[in-house]
Amino acid sequence: MALANLDIQILPSLEGGTEKDKYRVIDAVIEYIQGTGLKYEVGALGTAVEGEFEELLEVLKKSQEICFTYGADRVCTVAKFDHKKEGITIDEKVAKFRK
Repeated sequence: MALANLDIQILPSLEGGTEKDKYRVIDAVIEYIQGTGLKYEVGALGTAVEGEFEELLEVLKKSQEICFTYGADRVCTVAKFDHKKEGITIDEKVAKFRK
């Protein structure tokens, strides 16, 4: 099985909602990702997730659904995948930059 990476940024729109309301939705998505058991890293502008490609597609789909469950009227999502036949990990990409 080959690991892939997903970098996801969720931008929920809540009519009449405050910035705090938007972060409540984003926090719910991050909590879901934490509960998947997949390796992840929360960043300032998105969350990187490592797993099988099909698992990552499910993370993307469920993240959208969570936003609507929490009252979003619209969800704009920026998603980037790195999918390599032999697999790729988050650590392979960023280990040399960590202290």
